[in-house]
Amino acid sequence: MQNVDLFTRLATVHRPDCALFEEGPLPRAAPDPEAIAQALGSSEAAAYAQACRPVFEDLRRVIGQLAGLMILAQMTRSTEVADLSELSACRTRWQNCGERLAALSAPASLTAHLGQLTAAHFFSGRALRTFSLIRSGRDNDDLFDDIARLVRRAYAHLRAVTSEKAGLEMVDLTHACCSCGR
Repeated sequence: MQNVDLFTRLATVHRPDCALFEEGPLPRAAPDPEAIAQALGSSEAAAYAQACRPVFEDLRRVIGQLAGLMILAQMTRSTEVADLSELSACRTRWQNCGERLAALSAPASLTAHLGQLTAAHFFSGRALRTFSLIRSGRDNDDLFDDIARLVRRAYAHLRAVTSEKAGLEMVDLTHACCSCGR
C-alpha cells in the first residue's frame, strides 16, 4: 500500500519528460550581480558581473541553437542533424564558454549565481553529447526527448540568473516592435 502511494505521488509530481527529473542542482533565482555590487559597493562583484556577461551570452546562444537543432531533428526525423556545421559551431561555442566559465571567480555573495551558470553549461553539454548518439536506421524518439529535457533544464538554469539590470537578458527586446520606442 505504501509503495503504491509513493509511486502515485512521484508520477504526479514529475512527468517523465520533466526537465527537473535530471540530477543536479535545481534552477533557483540567483542574486543580481549588479544590484549586489551597487548595494555593497563591491568592485569584486562589479568585476564578476562584467566577466559573466559573455558567458551568459554564449550560454544563451548555445541553448537557442540546441533548441533549434532539436526541433529540426524532431520535425525531419533526420539523423544528419548531428553532422551539421551548426552543431559543430555550437559545440565550439560551448567549449569556449566552458573555458570562460572556469576562469570566473565569484565573490561569496554570488556563488549561487555562478552555480546556476555552471549548471546551464553542464546540461547544455549533456544535450550536445546526446546529439552524437542519434543513428540512422533506429528509432531516435527517446534521444529527441532526452535532448528536449536537457535543453529545457539548461534554459531553466540560465533563466534563473537573468537580470535586465545587469545586462543578462534571455531575449533582448529593446528593438522589438512591442518595445514602444523605449
